[in-house]
Amino acid sequence: MAEDTDLAEEEPRFEVEASELDEATHAESLVLYRDSQDNIRFSKSLQWKTLGGALAIYALLGFAGWNSERAETHLKTLIIISWVISAGAIYAICILQSWQNTEREKLRKIIVEFSNLFHAVYRTKSRTEANIHRYILLSFMLITMLIGNYVLAKLLTPFFDK
Repeated sequence: MAEDTDLAEEEPRFEVEASELDEATHAESLVLYRDSQDNIRFSKSLQWKTLGGALAIYALLGFAGWNSERAETHLKTLIIISWVISAGAIYAICILQSWQNTEREKLRKIIVEFSNLFHAVYRTKSRTEANIHRYILLSFMLITMLIGNYVLAKLLTPFFDK
């Protein structure tokens, strides 16, 4: 039992250094921090809603092609509409990703002014690891959108000859 207390005493203690900001500036920084965090969450939510909306539109276009007249020009028009929807949705998702990166940069500038404890907690997950996770999800969204579009085209093209 005595050995356990000796080990605990040998570990260096983390000394918390308070922020050097005055109360008003600290409060202002916290508001900016929360605002940036909320903007990132909102942007992520919009990305997923954009993906879901595009996939829902593909389903509606597929339903329209499957259950309506199967004239080749009609089906090709539906496929072209789906590609335009894809282009717009991919553009929107990339813009939202860019917005998130801007908000993260704001967070990095704000965090510099907070206590060393805040820095230590914030840096628990490395920036590289976070970027890898972020871009894997972005790639997943974009690939899912393109696969949905491909499936729609494959669903409708057999009717071209009929």
